[in-house]
Amino acid sequence: MKTTTASVFLLFIIFSITPLSFSFGVANTSNAPVLDSDGNELRTGTPYFVVSSIWGAGGGGIALGMPRGKPCPEVVAQRGSGDDGIPVIFSNSDSNDGVVRLSSDINIEFIPLRPRFCQTTTVWKVDDYDHSAGKWWVITDGVKGNPGANTLTSWFRIEKASHLDYTFKYCPAVCGTCPALCNKIARDLDGEMMRLALSTDHGWPFFFKKLQTSAMEIEQVVHN
Repeated sequence: MKTTTASVFLLFIIFSITPLSFSFGVANTSNAPVLDSDGNELRTGTPYFVVSSIWGAGGGGIALGMPRGKPCPEVVAQRGSGDDGIPVIFSNSDSNDGVVRLSSDINIEFIPLRPRFCQTTTVWKVDDYDHSAGKWWVITDGVKGNPGANTLTSWFRIEKASHLDYTFKYCPAVCGTCPALCNKIARDLDGEMMRLALSTDHGWPFFFKKLQTSAMEIEQVVHN
């Protein structure tokens, strides 16, 4: 579902009574590429697993989750340690750049390896404010491409945490005059499910592990 201008304005109103950070879009000044676990540049359209940099209790990879009572759209959840999750692909707001770069606006899209129940998109987005949990959860059913006010909630950034570890951030700059939240993304427990949500604290560190498959299989995964 496309975010309307009215929805963006509502985000601004709700923000005024929440402690989250806030900013207007500012153009990115960093040009450094994001690196995968092998030290290679992340490429748009190439599937990667997003795996917790903290092992054991820190959990495993990011995947689609289906909360009880509201299975669709699916949410962005984390699986247990030892499970790499479901691969994602990245898309830049600048479609001419095939390298994923630090602090640049990107879409993130799950590439499920099997049929899904939900008919919604697998593109990440920030959901409406959950008053019962006091959270801005990250879910799916976002919009890929078309950077601007109507897609504001579907754009994320990657920030460097350490050598090959990174955090996600929601601080879109695709609409320079639009009010938007500006926060790191961390894990938070929702019942029995570990999910991603905006945070006023430090972001949770992840690394990017390239899906090991043939070029033909990658094309099938991306386009099917």
